[in-house]
Amino acid sequence: MSNTISTQVFRSLDWVLCKTAAITFNTIQHFNKKNPNPSVTPQWSDKPLLKSWEKTRPTLGFPRQTDSLCPACVKEARESIIKGEKDWRDLMSEKIGEIKAQIIERDGQVWMVKDCPLHGHYEDMMAIDSDFLKWIEKQFPGRDIPAHNDEGLHKHGSSNVRYGRGSVLTVDLTNRCNMMCDPCFMDANQVGYVHELSWDEIVEILDNAVKIKPRRQMSVQFSGGEPTMSPYFFDAIRYARKVGYNSVQAATNGIEFAKSKEFAKKAFEAGLRYAYSQQKPRHRCRGFALLDNRLSAGLRNPCRPCRRPEACRRRLRRCSSSAPRRPWLRS
Repeated sequence: MSNTISTQVFRSLDWVLCKTAAITFNTIQHFNKKNPNPSVTPQWSDKPLLKSWEKTRPTLGFPRQTDSLCPACVKEARESIIKGEKDWRDLMSEKIGEIKAQIIERDGQVWMVKDCPLHGHYEDMMAIDSDFLKWIEKQFPGRDIPAHNDEGLHKHGSSNVRYGRGSVLTVDLTNRCNMMCDPCFMDANQVGYVHELSWDEIVEILDNAVKIKPRRQMSVQFSGGEPTMSPYFFDAIRYARKVGYNSVQAATNGIEFAKSKEFAKKAFEAGLRYAYSQQKPRHRCRGFALLDNRLSAGLRNPCRPCRRPEACRRRLRRCSSSAPRRPWLRS
């Protein structure tokens, strides 16, 4: 009973604090609009930052119309390009597979509904809780500074980057992998072909990302497939640090790190700082060897939670019980 009362008191105080902060912020913004200070132009941009009231917002809420893709059209276009029947440059000028879609609320959920004139009707669930998505959309602060001085780099047609600077550049070194997870957002080992960046392509991507303004990428994450399977994994880490990325990360299943302390040490010495892995029941073979090898080498190992809270709690308890043997866990 006391817990219930304390929770209600906490929620009430939290509500009052949030309302007070909102009123204070809106009052300050009111006077700022009447007599605004000049906007700051940072070193990484040739244009000044936008004031909060200058930022634009897309149409939010539902129902609303948006642009989408027909999944069947996308697969057909990809196969045509791979077979050489279609030029990949057509993607920059043609709206291949693009269709209009409606975002609607249905039975407390949010769905995207669309029709392709060639392949028919599609429906995809966007959110299981429409009220939560409404709250998320209300928190959107507005579009960031418009992209500029990147006309020679960003030629992606409808997918062009138009706003924002971002903070992490993700580079997929290869689509090869030493596991067969289901699902895999890259369909690694299942698409029927190998796509692996050459050294010149890796250098070009890293160079292009740091030289344009506004500078979007402050850190880089190497991914895949499994990035450690690329023959240029260590070289890519070294080069990224050399050209000025603040930190270098890897999204990895951790097998190579679990197999060898020397591999983890070599990655750290090359400049790798963070190694992200998602622990799942099928990955238990990696166990504490993965954490021991990476953290003893100096790598940081952020946790990526799984979908089952109880499984996460069990693993945390196992970590806690082994802390006396693993000083890095206590820290």
